[in-house]
Parts: sequence; structure tokens; C-alpha cells
Amino acid sequence: MKLAAKLSLVSVIAVIAVLAASNYFAAQIAISKIKRDHEAYASKMASQMERSILDAWRLGGVEAMRATLTSEGASPIARWVWFEESVTSTTRPSATADFSTVVTRKEITSFVSTAGDGGHLLHTYYPVDLGIPRVGGLEFTRSLADYDRETMSKLIEFLLVVGLLAIVSILVVWFAGVRLVANPLEKLTAATKRIGEGDYRCRVKLSGKDEFSQLAESINEMSSHLETQKSAIEKETRDKLLVTQQLRHADRLKTVGRMAASIAHEIGTPLSVVSGRAALIAKGNLSPEKVRQNAETIQSETDRITEMIRQVLDFSRQLPVEKTEIDLNEILIQVTKLLTTVAERNGVSIESALADTRALAHLDGGQIRQVLTNVMVNGIQAMEPGGTLFVSLSRFQPEKAIENDCSLFEWEIAVRDEGAGIPEENLEAIFEPFFTTKDVGDGTGLGLSLAYNMVQEQQGRIEVSSEHGKGSEFRILLPGLTRQA
Repeated sequence: MKLAAKLSLVSVIAVIAVLAASNYFAAQIAISKIKRDHEAYASKMASQMERSILDAWRLGGVEAMRATLTSEGASPIARWVWFEESVTSTTRPSATADFSTVVTRKEITSFVSTAGDGGHLLHTYYPVDLGIPRVGGLEFTRSLADYDRETMSKLIEFLLVVGLLAIVSILVVWFAGVRLVANPLEKLTAATKRIGEGDYRCRVKLSGKDEFSQLAESINEMSSHLETQKSAIEKETRDKLLVTQQLRHADRLKTVGRMAASIAHEIGTPLSVVSGRAALIAKGNLSPEKVRQNAETIQSETDRITEMIRQVLDFSRQLPVEKTEIDLNEILIQVTKLLTTVAERNGVSIESALADTRALAHLDGGQIRQVLTNVMVNGIQAMEPGGTLFVSLSRFQPEKAIENDCSLFEWEIAVRDEGAGIPEENLEAIFEPFFTTKDVGDGTGLGLSLAYNMVQEQQGRIEVSSEHGKGSEFRILLPGLTRQA
């Protein structure tokens, strides 16, 4: 409906503009014709009077000329005018009269002025050469009362026609706008809304061969294509879900098999020790000291089995995350001190570099310690004696941070070893549970997998890069706190 109203307004304005222009040009043509007729009349009369005027000038000057004009009784009244003087008479256009054409070109010129009663007068000036520097001529004046009455009559007719046309135009355009524009647009708009909501079965039915009908056909074709594509996408999605489920099932079987093999190897050795030592004790041939030593060995191997089972349970159980405000500098110092003895026992040294300021973060401190411990122990075990483990903490601005928004940043903990490196084919599987390249008895393959899961629970991420023969580097990226001391 709004469009119909706009069309009505535009049509009425267009009609008014056309009629106004038509009446304006008609008035201009009429006044131009009146001027031409009056100038022809003035030229004819002035030619007939010019000789007598010159004779009167030579005999008696201006007064004689005026007397001659009066005696001649010319109609319309002709008067003598000096063009260089200021014209003050109300019967001549004093403010708008420009006599330059008459003075310089010696051409007849006309002006229209407004009389005291509001009517209009036409003044035509005919130059007369008196043979002196002073320039003057005859003024012929004609009333434009008839022209004014005709103009007013046309104005009234114009207003009546404009009013009638406006009413007719509004009714016609409104009807046509509602029937031919508004209704088709409402149908097209409703169809596009349904398509936008995902209903591709809707179709628009419009009769005729106009642009709206063509647009409706295009929308119908688009809906048909979208419906076909939607069906194809849904089928592909179902197929992908089925394949994904199959892959996940295969992956679970792979993980279960790997876990079973790992647990069997890890538990089998200590169980053999426990069984052998228990058999020795059962024979009763051992001295009390030997019995005590075998019992301690049994307890040690039992604790080892318990620790392996705890790691498996920790991996499979979702522990609650308890986040508090922590300083990662302090966490790094604690873990480094804790692992110094382990590193020395393996002939490895640890070098650490802390952040320049307090590294505040809202994280689970226990999990971060566990992550650092697992990654650093993995680096220590990857090196030969004499190697160095480099650990650093620094502020990192991620690419996803909004420009000029320094509140979005991460803390980066980098752990770099000088080991043999990780083979490229193993990089993608390094964080999988129970994946390990260590010998049987040296690990369960859960350390890095647990670290990976813990970092994800902290809304962080862990990345690894490695170069054969030059070592590996693990980057742990954790969200930082905006407030820094």
C-alpha cells in the first residue's frame, strides 16, 4: 500500500508540473504576442509622428514636442522620455527599466510594470535621434487588463483541472497500485519470507506476463532448486553421520584394543613379579629379611599397578573443573622445582624464563600443574643425558583478537627439548590415548592425551612442532585475565 501511495503522489506531482509548465509557456507566448503587436503599432505610429516631432524640436524644444504629441491625440498615449534620466512616474517601470538596448542599439524596447491598482501596463519605447548627445524617444503605454483577466481565468481553470486530475489520478493509481503492484508484492514478500525460514516448497502464482510474473517464476525455480539441494544435503548429512558413526566405532575398537594391549603389557610384568615373590614367600624357606624384601617388592609392584589403573580411570572420568585466579609464573616455578630431581637423574638440565609481569589467569591450578608435569616429563624422557629442557612463559596476542583490543590475549607456555624429534607420521596421533613410542613398561601413552584434554577444558589449546634430529616444542596457550597487577 505504501508503494501505491507513492505512485499516486508522484503521478499527481507530474500532472501538476506538466499543467503548470503548459500554462506558464502559454502565458509567455501570449505576452510575447502582445508585445510584438504593440511594438508594431508603436513603430508605425512613431514613424508617422517622427517628422512632426523633429520640426517641433527645432522650433520650440521639448515643450513644443509635447504639445505636438498632445495635439496629435495619439492613442495609446505617446510621451517624450529622456532615457538617461531617472524615471519616477508610476506609469513607467522605473526600477526594472533598462534603456541600454534603446540607447546603444537604437532598437524599440518594451517593459511590463505594475500599476497602483495592481493591474499591469505595457510600455514600449521608440528611440528618436534629435541630432544631440542627449538620447530620448517616444513611450507608448497600453493597459494589460484584458491579459490579466484572461490569465486569472486560466489560473482558476488550471486549479480546477489540477484538483480534478489529482482526485482521478489518486483513485486510478490507488486502484491500479493495489491490484497490480501491492497484491503481487505481498505474495512475493510472503514467499521470500517462507524461503528465508527454510520452507522451499512454497510457490507463487501470478497471472499475466509482466515483470512480477517473471519474478514469481524465478522465485519458484529458485525454490525448486533449493528444495532439491536441501534434500541432497540432508541425504549427504545422513550418509556422513553414518560413516562418522562407523569410524567412531572403529576408533573405539582401536582404542580398546590399544588400551587392552597396553594394560596387559603394563600390568603383566608387575603381576609376574608379585606372583614370583609371593611363591617364594609361600615356600617358607626365606629368612625374615628376605621375606621383608619380597613383601616390599610386592607392595611396590602393587602400587605401580594401582597408579596405572588410576591413570586409566582419570582418563575415562570427567573430573569437575575448579577455576580460580592463579599466577602462571608461580605454577611454572613450582613444577620446575618438582621436576629438577627427575631431570638430574636423567642427566638433563632445565632452563626457564618467566613472564615480565604477573601472569594472571582464571584456571584450574591443579590441572595446569598436571599438564606442565606431563609435558615436561615427556620432554625429559625424550633426551639423552646432557640435553637441556627450555621452558618459557610469555604473553601472546592471537590472530582472532579484535584490532586495538588488548583485553584479548593468551599466555603461551613453550616447552622445547633437544631430543631426536617426533616422526612426522606420529605427529597427528601424539595426543591420542594409549599412543606411545616408548618401550613396554616405560609408559601407558596417557600423559599427553590427559594434558590435551585438560587444556581443552580450560578453553585453551596445545600445539606441537618437531624437527627430526633437533627436538620438539610444545606450545600451551591459555586465556589470560584482563586485570594485570
